[in-house]
Amino acid sequence: MTRQDGVYQIPVSINGVPMYLIFDTGASYISISAAEAGNLHRLGLLTDSDVAGTAKLMDANGDVSSGVVVILREVQIGNRVIHHVEATVQTGLNAPLLMGQSALERFGRISIDYNKGEISFD
Repeated sequence: MTRQDGVYQIPVSINGVPMYLIFDTGASYISISAAEAGNLHRLGLLTDSDVAGTAKLMDANGDVSSGVVVILREVQIGNRVIHHVEATVQTGLNAPLLMGQSALERFGRISIDYNKGEISFD
């Protein structure tokens, strides 16, 4: 994991596409921007059949918005892979990419070593 602009980012592969997500234990879902969702769609890695509905989302300021919920076929961090993970698509093209609880809780116990910049899953 790396620290950038006051947050920790982790390298993740979503449906085979590498990207960096902000490690956010306060986020309910993995959250991707409309731009990333569009890229996955163009590559055929996110289809209309992956759309699961909508959700009301509250940001850190307490503002509530609606987001589209999709099912990600595969999420990989290091050598750990989980399948069929709920994520939200934020309407803003430059919305932050967040690694939230919809994935983190499925990895089980998480340890963070800030000195080494490592996250490990037990």
